[in-house]
Amino acid sequence: MIVNSVFLGSKKFGLNLFKALYEADPTINWTVLCPPDLNDMRTYFSEFQDYAKLKDIDLLTATSPAMVEQYALDNKPDVMIVCGYYRILSAELLENVKLGVWGIHNSILPKYRGGSPLVWQLINREKVIGSSFFKFTSGMDDGVVLDQVKIENAEKMTISEASDSIEQAWIAKVPEIWANFCRGDIHPAEQNHKEASYCAQRQEADGLIDWKLNAKEIDASIRAQDAPYPRVFFKLNEQIVKIVNHSIDSREIYGASGQVFQITDNNVVICCGGCTAIQISKVLIDGTIVDATTIINSIKMRLI
Repeated sequence: MIVNSVFLGSKKFGLNLFKALYEADPTINWTVLCPPDLNDMRTYFSEFQDYAKLKDIDLLTATSPAMVEQYALDNKPDVMIVCGYYRILSAELLENVKLGVWGIHNSILPKYRGGSPLVWQLINREKVIGSSFFKFTSGMDDGVVLDQVKIENAEKMTISEASDSIEQAWIAKVPEIWANFCRGDIHPAEQNHKEASYCAQRQEADGLIDWKLNAKEIDASIRAQDAPYPRVFFKLNEQIVKIVNHSIDSREIYGASGQVFQITDNNVVICCGGCTAIQISKVLIDGTIVDATTIINSIKMRLI
């Protein structure tokens, strides 16, 4: 029987997952450990505070992994659920939570263990993308899997749309999953470790476009790192320019990678690898969204 539970996380998905857990069984005593993440544009720290106050739930600011570990060791919760927390949890913590530490990893495990898994799935143009509810271990995302959701990767799906689709799929499933969990009626499955693949955590600098890639690859990269992520970018006269709106040009176009091929009233056409090109209509520069044609105004330009 579960009496005391801890939720560790932040971000929009984390909040909505916690709401689904709480409302599935309000009799359970929850404590929320929420990192402030004030420098992350995706933070939902204040929304977590508002919901905790509304439901009279204890919320503590998780300022460090050491604080999270000490809380768990001191209070010995029956179970801990994690969503939207990206720091490593110690083996001592994992071993001292009676029913284990469980959470969401946005890939179809054992594929895409590691950092930024949903971004990498979109970059790699996977036909089916997904997410796993699994048990944390001291290894890298290699614990038993309780359940998974899978969705078709639509041709023009952005990271925001993919995240929302996965979130909604989990919200629909969570009440039944949690009810079974509380009854002890769960049947987690071991991962096939031979099929594992891994991905590295991405940084904003990784969004620099490689114009030698073909247009479909660049298109996937743009969609995978769209808002609320920092967006992909190129450099023009040492200025960082982020792509806001774009499309693939259907024509076969010969040109040097990064070369400006054509400028129209609405778009700038940039040559990519493999005789392909993309059309850029809106960009973000110095914090302002402008028409691409206002800063790319000559076919003599080359983008880096």
